[in-house]
Amino acid sequence: MKKTALLLIAALFSGAFAANAQSDSTATATPTAATEAGSLSISGYVDAYYLYNTNNPASGVNQGRIFDLLHNNFSLGLVQTALTYTKGKLKVVADLTYGPNADLGNFGNYRSLNTNREDITSTSFAIKQAYGTYNFTDKLALTVGQYGTHIGYELIDAPLNYNYSLSYLFGNGPFYHTGAKLDYVASDKFSLMFGVVNGWDALQDFNKGKTLTAQVHLVPVEGFHVYANWIGGDEYNGNSAFGNDRGSYTSLFDLTTAFQVTDAFKIGVNAAYGSFKTGAAQEVPGTRWMNDANWGGAALYLNYTVSDKFGLGLRAEHFNDKEGVRYFDKIQATEFTLTGNIKLADGNFNIKPEIRFDTTKDPFFTSGESKLKKNQTTLGAAVVYSFNGSFNK
Repeated sequence: MKKTALLLIAALFSGAFAANAQSDSTATATPTAATEAGSLSISGYVDAYYLYNTNNPASGVNQGRIFDLLHNNFSLGLVQTALTYTKGKLKVVADLTYGPNADLGNFGNYRSLNTNREDITSTSFAIKQAYGTYNFTDKLALTVGQYGTHIGYELIDAPLNYNYSLSYLFGNGPFYHTGAKLDYVASDKFSLMFGVVNGWDALQDFNKGKTLTAQVHLVPVEGFHVYANWIGGDEYNGNSAFGNDRGSYTSLFDLTTAFQVTDAFKIGVNAAYGSFKTGAAQEVPGTRWMNDANWGGAALYLNYTVSDKFGLGLRAEHFNDKEGVRYFDKIQATEFTLTGNIKLADGNFNIKPEIRFDTTKDPFFTSGESKLKKNQTTLGAAVVYSFNGSFNK
């Protein structure tokens, strides 16, 4: 895998520079301004929420959640500030986050930077994304740095999701990667992405192996987008139970689709299948070695805009990780989430009342008596404030 990754990295850069050379060789010597003006945009948001869990868990924590963890609390979610500078063919993004959800979404940086010290601090923990993109042509672009994953339907950013509470598929897929990727847009109906990254959810690599990423984006008809995504590589010694010995292999296939049926009605589907094959010859006591395993699930999204001030979004999902490969240990769960969206201040201030019902095959959720139950219901609301602006320099 190491030799393959090195060859692919070389191919990424050589292909990109070849494309750039071809583009430059055909350029005509037309007069241009001595200094091309660049533009800087600033965007971000703040979100907060209150949820009540009818199980009244003694721990005060909603089980099986990624960000909306706290029961019966007014809780801050995430504070984001994103700076985007564009000049000609170049774009640079510095996407910084702070707060409880920022820490949860960037947990891999703590582990990859930690050298057996519990008191380690680093400004790297505030980085959600930090990358540069150069467009060699209007069809080919190279991106290098830390960037959000291509896997899945939902995003870390609350303003970009209809439901506030995040799905099991989101929570158990990768959040971000550090590496390099090439995007090729063949037409308005077909595009490709290929990349080489350190791994899943980490600024630095947990091992010496690199991971490959790929995406195919199709637009069969107007308003209908299909993304076929994949990531695969040796992820031993990482954040999941992907083994402790070099030679394991982890692969995740993900299908994401969105269809704007009418101006008011949108349908989305997300399905994923992951597999892990151990490289260990035998079980080693005290390590994270485990047998070959798989996980996956599917989610359906139905969003309806009632008016320019209000809409409803329903998510129905089933997730299965019976071997406990990912973050939640062993779980087979089904959930239904209904979210309202009240839009104020031209959509910059959103109030999202929400109710969610989860059920599992085996007892998984805690109750006030610290007993395990097969179901969990939460209800509450989130508020999301967002802003954006730009200026030329």
